[in-house]
Amino acid sequence: MATLKPSVDITPKIPKNIEQSRINNFLAPNGQFYSMGIRQGLWTERHSGDPYVKLSVYDVPDLKRITFKEAIGQKFEPIQQHQRSFGPSWSTHWFKVDIIIPEVMVDHPVVFQWDMDSEGLVWSTDGIPLQGLTGGDDQARQEYILTQNATKDQEFSFYIEAACNGMFGVGDNDAMVPDPNRYFNIKKADLVIPAYSIQKLYYDLVIIQGIAYDTNQDSSRARQAVWVLNEIINQFIINDPTSIDKCLNLSSEFLAASNGEGEHQITAIGHCHIDTAWLWPFDETKRKVARSWSSQLDLINRYPDYVFTASQVQQYEWLEELYPDLFRAIQEQEKLGRWEIIGGSWVEHDTNMPSGESLCRQMLLGQTYFEKKFGKRTNVFWLPDSFGYSGQLPQVLKQSGCDYFFTQKLSWNNINKFPLTTFWWTGIDNSRVLAHLTPADTYNAMVTPSELYKCTTNHHDIEYSNRSLLVYGNGDGGGGPAPEHLERLKRMKNVDGLPSCKPGQVIDFFKNVEDNSQKLQAYKGELYLEFHRGTYTTQALVKRGNRQCEVLIRDVEFLSTAARLFHSNNISKQSSYSYPTKDINRLWKLICLNQFHDCLPGSGIGLAYVDVHKYHREVIYESLTLRRKAQDYILFGEEGHEKKQSGNCIAIFNTLPWTRSDIVSMPEKNTHWSDQQWKDEHEYIIVESVPGFSVAVFPSQSIPRVEPNEGVRAYQQDSGEFVLENSHIKGIFNSRGQLLELYDKHSNRGNLVPSGSKGNILQLYEDVPTYWDAWDVEIYHLQKYKILENNESLKISANGPLRAELTFRQDISKDSWIEQNISLTCLGTFIEFDSAVEWHEKHQFLKTEFNWDIITDFATYDIQYGVLRRPNHYNSTLDSARFEVCGHKFADLSDANYGVALLNNCKYGYATHEKSQRLSLLRSPKGPDENADMGRHKFKYAIFPHNGNFESSDVVRKALEFNVPLSYRQTNYYAGPKTFSPSLFSIDPPGRIIIDTVKLAENDQDQGKTVILRIYEAYGGQSRGTLTSSLNINTIQISNILEDDTNNLLTADKDGGFTLNLTPFQILTLKIQLN
Repeated sequence: MATLKPSVDITPKIPKNIEQSRINNFLAPNGQFYSMGIRQGLWTERHSGDPYVKLSVYDVPDLKRITFKEAIGQKFEPIQQHQRSFGPSWSTHWFKVDIIIPEVMVDHPVVFQWDMDSEGLVWSTDGIPLQGLTGGDDQARQEYILTQNATKDQEFSFYIEAACNGMFGVGDNDAMVPDPNRYFNIKKADLVIPAYSIQKLYYDLVIIQGIAYDTNQDSSRARQAVWVLNEIINQFIINDPTSIDKCLNLSSEFLAASNGEGEHQITAIGHCHIDTAWLWPFDETKRKVARSWSSQLDLINRYPDYVFTASQVQQYEWLEELYPDLFRAIQEQEKLGRWEIIGGSWVEHDTNMPSGESLCRQMLLGQTYFEKKFGKRTNVFWLPDSFGYSGQLPQVLKQSGCDYFFTQKLSWNNINKFPLTTFWWTGIDNSRVLAHLTPADTYNAMVTPSELYKCTTNHHDIEYSNRSLLVYGNGDGGGGPAPEHLERLKRMKNVDGLPSCKPGQVIDFFKNVEDNSQKLQAYKGELYLEFHRGTYTTQALVKRGNRQCEVLIRDVEFLSTAARLFHSNNISKQSSYSYPTKDINRLWKLICLNQFHDCLPGSGIGLAYVDVHKYHREVIYESLTLRRKAQDYILFGEEGHEKKQSGNCIAIFNTLPWTRSDIVSMPEKNTHWSDQQWKDEHEYIIVESVPGFSVAVFPSQSIPRVEPNEGVRAYQQDSGEFVLENSHIKGIFNSRGQLLELYDKHSNRGNLVPSGSKGNILQLYEDVPTYWDAWDVEIYHLQKYKILENNESLKISANGPLRAELTFRQDISKDSWIEQNISLTCLGTFIEFDSAVEWHEKHQFLKTEFNWDIITDFATYDIQYGVLRRPNHYNSTLDSARFEVCGHKFADLSDANYGVALLNNCKYGYATHEKSQRLSLLRSPKGPDENADMGRHKFKYAIFPHNGNFESSDVVRKALEFNVPLSYRQTNYYAGPKTFSPSLFSIDPPGRIIIDTVKLAENDQDQGKTVILRIYEAYGGQSRGTLTSSLNINTIQISNILEDDTNNLLTADKDGGFTLNLTPFQILTLKIQLN
């Protein structure tokens, strides 16, 4: 009988589903058929315990984290592997590991496997961090290579610093709340021989399996892959080298088929996302960085074409301070192109809530450090995991040397899918950066065929840009790529059935996109994340601390600059004051650290917030100290001239750029300067016309009295309603503290509250998200709430003439209450709500609501150095998805000729729908911090009615004044004239072009010769103004956020002023050289 070619298959054809089950079982990591699969053959000759593996331990007391030098100086106690457990949570145990190679392992590679279900770091006996370890099954890294060729009786000794926390902390439930008493056991402390041929076959099979089932299963290539997998299983005999060779021939032949030139091009970059704090505190992050980055240095040495990138400059600085050997190794690999510095910001920060100056300082601190330590800046801004991206960010990036932006977080949208992958992100000022959102939808890719396939099917712009970025490696808790990722990548560089996937730097990816793409779409404005909207409100004390720190450090910088440049009223005389550059930079680092995207948003564990609150307190205390020191030098030319707040003069420091008048409370008790009104024995006085960026001194005899017709009063009408009224506005309240009527006496609008509606309605919403407790408030929460109005306790607590107040208390529950002082001053154009809350709720959300007789289809929200319009209707899912949004100091609701702004001093969450404005006050999630927001809170908000639409109003000025109070000192010093010092800087006309920051330049070196101004256009229109100064200016050049010299000089006019022309929402940094 003739031999047929091809031969006849005498076995039945296997149905697809059965064939897939067989393949899955063969490759499974566990299960009832594990002993018949390939994975049980990956390692051989397992040995543990005496005499081959000897362990001894030092248990560090009191949850301390000690240095290597401290650890090895302690007494280590011998221990058997299964002798006891180790804990509790967050404790540290140092193990000394002594190894003798068994005879059976001679002439073989030998690996030490360690699994304690926790994290660890291998140290050499001379104190060099060698590699991180991760126990358990998730993101495991358990192998430490001892040798590639063991010799008889060869010995090895090293240390393991074991941390009693997993990669994701010590949470034990969906809420991720830490278990403080978690203990860990040594599951493995073994010597093994790697079966390299079987491991190679295994990695081949993983790729072929992915082509078979995770790409187009009906393609010829996928169906061929199924046949190859099945045939390899048929040939496989675990202990037969000849069988393994046959299997490898089959897999190699299949993977040798290359793809075509037109295939999608993927750049693969190793990455290790380490949350600077999240389910662990900052101090554990410092060790995570060492564990993760030492592992990557090891892989760089083992895989010749491996490229790794890491962001977050704070983590580099920690490494430099605590692990200098690792830091030097990274510097060397960066020079060789194997380690890419990226990001440019101090941390991977939230971009919704930090101020404009905070966004600038993130970049200034970060890029300055990179330039100093690596000799270069990065061009790529890297922020894969923050919860939305401010519309002002593109301009900040462009002025910080970053032309490119990478993220993926918008793939988490839970209502609308973001429509673009590679595009020009356009800021509110029209600045553009080239943006890429990886179509793999993750920054922790595992380098699988399914991810590569998704890069083609999920790429929204593939017809214009046939490239994408694959960011791979274990992340969030650190770790980074493991050998299995690099083995898979090695096999997928150029294989038929998959896109081309090759290692490379991120900067090269973006340059290739620039050079090889067709026209790309542009996307204007904020990149709003339709998820994690609760982060604008959670951990209210952190939000308050952030705002306070930003305001105070701004005061410090201006007053320190002023103190350095002059004292007394002789501005030509140099002060002996030394500008506190190091102190200011250190405080800015703490502010920026606390703006990390799981700190400021409120999504960390309670232990993390112990540090966050501590750092905020440190910034506030030291800023107040530095501010007082600068004030001393400005007033007296020396420090500590007057310790006590007393005297017959008061010095008022105005750190905003326009003239201000206000009501202040005397520091000393029982004064009688105007003899009109006191509170708690402290007298209220009027200070009038304090120039911008200046100091004014008022002697007691110059303080004016308020005439009866100019004062403010609080009274109760015959109908029972309560009234606050001055010459500008009149507000009428019911006994529950709700606003019934509001009148602007300079307008004919009448009652601004619609008939049948109210304002200051305190609402309590049920707040149960679908999963992410601290992060999310969901759209359905708007359907279930109650109004807090049971207590009718409003009373008059002050009736003028300088300040009038109404006070009430409203019960929230049996454990919680809110108390408010509603006030108006004789000068005031807004009504203030000063609130204290005792808060002990569970999954409740407190808001206040105001309703206005205004018809419009958008609201205007304060953001960094500008504003953003958002719809106030639910016409589309894009509109309704923005049911909760982020704003800073105000949200404004205006029609064409009138509006009302809702101001606040420490809140960020708003919801505006039609005529209703809501401000989010407090949440009460129970994970990952089970005590989030519990306790006492203080905050203020205000309503400011104004003529004209927002663009013609002075809302921005009022919001700044509400957040930046005048600071003052009672003193015996009397300068003579009321104005103690002229305005350091001013812009005429004021209000639209705003000077935000005044500081000495980073490179001034306390010479007092170079001043930086950060200026912005606030309303969104072309604006022109004249900058003048009391200083002796030599030159002014237009600089950037990094304070570079550009030689783009401004020309002074005949009067010594400098004309400024700003485009809408432009940020302008001026570098001023003084004579």
